[in-house]
Amino acid sequence: MSGRLHIASPPADYPQTDAKRRAVLVTGASAAASFLVTTPQIGMASEISPRTIVSAAGDLSDGRLPLTVGLGTCLVRPGNDVVEQVGLAVDAGYRIFDTAQRYGNEAGVGKALRSGIIGGKIKREEVLVTSKVWVDNMGAEATYPSVRKSAAQLGLGGGDSGRNSIDLMLVHWPGRFVRRAGASPQTMAKNAKLREDTWRAMEDLKRDGVVKQIGVSNFSERHLRELLSYAKVRPAVNQFEIHPYNSRGPLVKLCRREGIAVEAYCPLGGKGNENSVTDELLKDPVLLSVGRAHRKTAAQVILRWHLQRDITPIPKASSKKRIEENQNVYDFSLTAIEMEAIAALNRDQFALFDADELA
Repeated sequence: MSGRLHIASPPADYPQTDAKRRAVLVTGASAAASFLVTTPQIGMASEISPRTIVSAAGDLSDGRLPLTVGLGTCLVRPGNDVVEQVGLAVDAGYRIFDTAQRYGNEAGVGKALRSGIIGGKIKREEVLVTSKVWVDNMGAEATYPSVRKSAAQLGLGGGDSGRNSIDLMLVHWPGRFVRRAGASPQTMAKNAKLREDTWRAMEDLKRDGVVKQIGVSNFSERHLRELLSYAKVRPAVNQFEIHPYNSRGPLVKLCRREGIAVEAYCPLGGKGNENSVTDELLKDPVLLSVGRAHRKTAAQVILRWHLQRDITPIPKASSKKRIEENQNVYDFSLTAIEMEAIAALNRDQFALFDADELA
């Protein structure tokens, strides 16, 4: 079949009186996208979301992740670059900000947010900041001081008696970068112990008020089940790569079943990474067709798709225009048919790599 776009006739039983109805047939892109009908109605997602999609999250002082679009800062240089981007995001209405020890920009994120708080643009309790424990800082000894250092670098207070506290702290990766294939039983056991020791430290840090919520990043189904077998405090969040070419259905379902909120990095395909699919996604005929029906860009369609799957996306953005565009996703809704068409684009393609390959 060709990739040509043309207008399709709606089903005979589809209401003929809705003036806002549009139908676009995309051939050659996806079998499930053969007929896309868009009606701007809320609540037509193919999955029922247990959280409410919000543009302004309100009080976030408990550190619980809301269902809204956040700002990712991976690959954003420390110093003026990250300060400027976070400042622009505050002005655009963002209230979730993601950083990590590995990014080296925690201090810049904190500086920009403190400026917004002092300037009266935001209140501390309206902001949720996530950071992550890097692999080199995992383990019983290193996790404690590294997390306290992260809290000091951010310098946002928020804890008891005005102490610095991190809203959400994640374990960045499930251990050392050792591939499971060919790994000895001793290596597998060593990485498993590293995960457990790190989680025990995270539980202590939550108890002591250094962090409000704890979670994980890049934990596969195997890693997550292992963690749940011994965790006294269950992870609040699992953050991992998700986009329409890698929808991660089984892992998303496991998290939902276990009451773990899902946060998506690389939600637009991982621009800046060697195996990025962002350029291809933003030209995908299915996403462009849905976007035209709603007068939205492909990126906005993708972000809305995440939200309607009960996933909090944290896209990066390098310009004021993109930062504002990514936030403008709360005035339309995708239909069940559109959600299914986008889901059919999945091909399990990673912009980074599959963490399940790690020991």
